[in-house]
Amino acid sequence: MNIQSTDLHYIKKGYEYRTYLEREDDNQKLFHYCFKDGKQVDMGFNFYNESPYELIAPELFGIYVNQLEVFIQG
Repeated sequence: MNIQSTDLHYIKKGYEYRTYLEREDDNQKLFHYCFKDGKQVDMGFNFYNESPYELIAPELFGIYVNQLEVFIQG
């Protein structure tokens, strides 16, 4: 995923929450992504399983970032 093709929503601890909006004739879906230092970060399963019809709340994104940091350190 190219960072320029995504929309930045917010940053937590240096991790950027970005989305890509795919539009079709009858609906549109958001794909959730995380970047750090210009590189895409692999998040946990639940992050990618969030609703494609709404943004992930900033507080929930912060929880995902915290989980990722624990996993990386562990």
